[in-house]
Amino acid sequence: VGEIGLDYYWDKESRDLQKEWFVRQLALSKKAGLPVIIHSRDAGKDTFDIMKAEHAGSTGGVIHCFSNSREMARDYVNMGYFIGIGGVVTFKNARVMKEVAEYVPLEQILIETDCPYLAPAPNRGKRNSSLYLPYIIEEIARIKGVSKELVEEKTCENALKMYQIV
Repeated sequence: VGEIGLDYYWDKESRDLQKEWFVRQLALSKKAGLPVIIHSRDAGKDTFDIMKAEHAGSTGGVIHCFSNSREMARDYVNMGYFIGIGGVVTFKNARVMKEVAEYVPLEQILIETDCPYLAPAPNRGKRNSSLYLPYIIEEIARIKGVSKELVEEKTCENALKMYQIV
């Protein structure tokens, strides 16, 4: 079920209304037995608090385009969620995202594009594409000190597991 969550960046809808619908969507995922794809922009604490209260230990899912701290990544991983890592990890100034990629076990990472946004270096600023996923794989492999092939294999397995395909 997704992409669901909270987005405080634009502040077009009231935060209380967003929270109400987010809780309802999480309940729907539990009822249907489906994983969630969580969007959280400028709403890290509220998203985490709702996830912990309403969804932890249920159907799992991914925290899409994760952009919070290593500690919050740890807490999500401990609740059974995957961490979505996209092009930001390839940016030179993405210290926190690189720390997250280093910390999160490879078995809990999914790679993603967030197309058309957040294209990885060297394509930063261009329209993103799944053709650029190898840049993300390469950077995660570099950070973790493992082969690109291992990162590709594990993240593929993780996607199949998260989407309940295997």
